[in-house]
Order: sequence, then structure tokens, then C-alpha cells
Amino acid sequence: MSLNSVLLVLLSACLHVVMHVTLKRARDRASFLWWTWLWASLIFLPVPILYWQSGSALAWAILIVSAVFESLYYVAISRAYRSGDLSVVYPLARGTAPLYILVWSTLLLRERPTPGGLGGVTLIIAGLLIVNLPRFGAWRNMRQSLGQSAPRWALLAGFCISCYTAMDKAGVRLIAPLLYTYLAMTMTLAWLTPGTLRAVGWHGLMAEWRSSKYKSMIAGFTAMAAYAIVLHVMWTGAPASYVGAMREISVVFGAVVGVLFLKEQGTVTRVFGSSLIASGVGVIALLG
Repeated sequence: MSLNSVLLVLLSACLHVVMHVTLKRARDRASFLWWTWLWASLIFLPVPILYWQSGSALAWAILIVSAVFESLYYVAISRAYRSGDLSVVYPLARGTAPLYILVWSTLLLRERPTPGGLGGVTLIIAGLLIVNLPRFGAWRNMRQSLGQSAPRWALLAGFCISCYTAMDKAGVRLIAPLLYTYLAMTMTLAWLTPGTLRAVGWHGLMAEWRSSKYKSMIAGFTAMAAYAIVLHVMWTGAPASYVGAMREISVVFGAVVGVLFLKEQGTVTRVFGSSLIASGVGVIALLG
């Protein structure tokens, strides 16, 4: 991967963490997500107006399926945040995705990772396992923790990430990345709307608006911008397995924010695990 691609992916990771911090701190996460993507669709409305292009039936099919997995991801991650710390749920969800992405990219997109790329992915996965430990040596506790509700939802979220990332790698070959991002995310809003209205109703949506106000606007902008950057990097030819793995540097930022600013526990193991993740990103950047 080129240095420019690496820097863009790191920028995307920073923006993505901003969205998840606001989501974790939201009063009602289902309502907050709905407002997030409504704001995103409004802020980026000039995109389809200025850059519209007609897509093939295959492109629209990919968009629809990707949006289904995207909406399932947000349902799963919001459920995980109900009882789980940001510094555990976020790394677990984001960190299991590279392993799945590597499988999907190899089987479906016929990408062939180099030994350096595989080594980087391995370091990232090892770091994410350690991030989930309450303390060093507590491997039995990991099995117990993974049996709880929050980690299970986080693992489902990671699976969904891998699915929509693989779909999007194919989709941006058919539609320009920025337009593709806008269409995928507005379709995600459409998929989320019926379930959100059943769960909270318009009264709940308005209550969340009064509570979060412009935080959801910030979340909408950063979330849309973060994924548009990732799709642009993949569109330039970077392997989806590498981009997906490198983007997981965001778990380092998430762990730091969770421990330092949200006062979550597990500082030593999470910092060490984050260091392994950063090392994996470096390996991918240099050898991938």
C-alpha cells in the first residue's frame, strides 16, 4: 500500500472512533443511530446531485445487500454497548472483521495476500485477543467474557463488517466510491427506520433529538466521511483485506478514549494489545 493510502486509512480510523464515542454516550442508541444517518444523508445530499450515475442491476443488488449487513451491524453494536465497555466492544467488533475479510477476499475477490500482509493481520488479531483480557494470563476469563451478551453482539457486528466490506470492494468497481457510500448509507437508514419506529416511535426519536442535538450531526458527518475514505482507497486498488485490517488501528484510539476519558478498566492489557495492533498496521504498511 502507498503512503498516501496508509494516511487516508488512518484518518478514516480517527473519524470512525468519533462516531462510536458519541454512540456509546447516547441516551437511546437506536434513536441516535437513526438521527446520525438522517443527518449524514442531508449533509452529503450534494453528492448524488452532482455525481449521479446510473448503475447496473448488479451494482444495485450489491448496494442493497451491503446496506442490509450495515444495518445489522449497527443493531448489533448498539446492543453490545448496552452492557459492554467501549474499550472492549469496539476492539472486539472491529478486530474480528479482518479475519473474516481475509477469508472473503481470498475466496470471492481472488486477492492473494503476501506473507507480510498475513503477518500484519496476525499481529492485529493477537492484539485484539489481548485487548479483551481482563489481565495478563486470564485466558479462561476470556472464554467466560465471550459468553456474555456484549461480546456476542460484538462478534456478530464483526461478522457484518466483514460482509459489507467484501460487498463494497466489488461495488466500488461499478459505482464511484463517494456516490456508492452515499447510496449505501441512505439505504442503511431505510432499513433501520421500521425497526427504530417500532422500538421507540416518533416520541422516542424526538426525545433523543432533544438530548443529543448536534452530537448526532457530528456522528453522521464523521461516519459517512470515514467510510467514503475507505472505499476510495479500495477503489484505487488497495486489497480489501489490507484496508480492512489497517482500519482496525481505530481500536487503539477507541481503547485509549475508553480508558482515559470514559474511565474504563483494564489499562495495561488494553494498551499492550493496542501496541500489537499498531505493529500489525505497520507491517501491512511496509510489507503488505
